[in-house]
Amino acid sequence: MPGVPRNGSTKKVTLPPQQDSDRIYKFNNPNKYTFPSASSSLPKAYRNVIGYITYVQFMMDWGRDRSPDASNSVNADPGVGTKTPLSKLSPFVPYHSEMTAGGTFSFPPRSQPMHAVRRALIAAINVVKEQNKGLSPNVSDWVGVVTFDALDAYHQPEVLVPLTADFKSAMQACTTMQAVSDIGTSTATEAGIIKAREILKPISEGGQARSFTSKVMVVLSDGVPNAWQSPTSEINDYITQNPNADYYDPAYVWYNAALRQAAMFQGENGVLFPVGMGLGADYDFMDRMARFAKTAENGQSPRGSGNPAEYEQTLIDIFTEIIQSPGARLVE
Repeated sequence: MPGVPRNGSTKKVTLPPQQDSDRIYKFNNPNKYTFPSASSSLPKAYRNVIGYITYVQFMMDWGRDRSPDASNSVNADPGVGTKTPLSKLSPFVPYHSEMTAGGTFSFPPRSQPMHAVRRALIAAINVVKEQNKGLSPNVSDWVGVVTFDALDAYHQPEVLVPLTADFKSAMQACTTMQAVSDIGTSTATEAGIIKAREILKPISEGGQARSFTSKVMVVLSDGVPNAWQSPTSEINDYITQNPNADYYDPAYVWYNAALRQAAMFQGENGVLFPVGMGLGADYDFMDRMARFAKTAENGQSPRGSGNPAEYEQTLIDIFTEIIQSPGARLVE
C-alpha cells in the first residue's frame, strides 16, 4: 500500500481515530445474526491499525462492487470511485493461473469463501461433462449459472451462464465470480430463485430449457436472505392459501419470499437443493427450504463447512452427490 512503511510483521502503524464511519467492526464483522455469541472484541482490537491483516480485511469488506473513496449512496456504481485491488472491476486486480478438476484457468485473488465456490463449481460442471461424454448437445445434460446478491440500480440477479452443453465455457464463466460488500442488503435469495425458475422454463414458455427434461436447481448461499422482490401482499396471500409450519412469522417476509419460491418450483416438479456454506450461512433457513423442496434428509439440507480449509472439498462432495443421485440428471 503506498505510503505505508515496511516495518515487517511485528510492528504496527496506527492511524488517527474516527476517520470514517465504516469501521472494521462493522461490515457484519463478526456475523452476530448467525453467531449471536461471537465477540466483537477481535475486530475492534484492530481499530485504527493498518497492516497486512487490516488491509486484506478492508479490501474484503468493500467487495467487488464498492469504492471506499466515494459515498455509500453511489459507490456501487461501477464507474464511480476506485475499487479495491481485490475487485475484478479494478485495473490493478492481479490474476493468476490454477489447475482445477476441469483444467487450468485464470482467477482473480483467492478471497474466501468465493474462491472455493469457483473451484467447486468448476469441479461439479466437470462431473456433468464426464457423465455426458460422447452425447450430442441435443440429448445431453445442460448447465446454467445464476448469480444473485443485492437488489438496486447496480445489483440484480444475473444469468451468468445460460443453459448450455458447452461445459468448458460454463467453467470459464465461474472463474471471476466475486462477492459484494456487506453494505446494505446483499442477499436477495428470492430474486435469484425467480431468475433460475425463468430460465428453467421450456423455450415454448419463454425460458431456455427443453420440455422433455427434468429441472434441477442448486441454491448455494453463504449468508442470510435480507432482500426480496415480490410484493409482500402476494407472498402473504400465497402462504394463507398454502399454509405450512415451515414458514416464518409473516414479519419475516425476506425469509418467506424465498421459501415460497422453493415451494412453487417443487409444485412445478422441479428439484431444488439448498446448500449453505461458510460461517454466515443460516442452516435453519436452508433446512426449511429443503423441506419445502422435498430434498431434505432427516429434515436437513446438505451441510457445508465453516472451515476455510474444507470449503472446496466439502462443496465438491455435495455437488457430486447431487449430480450423481437418481433423478438429478436433467435428461433421463
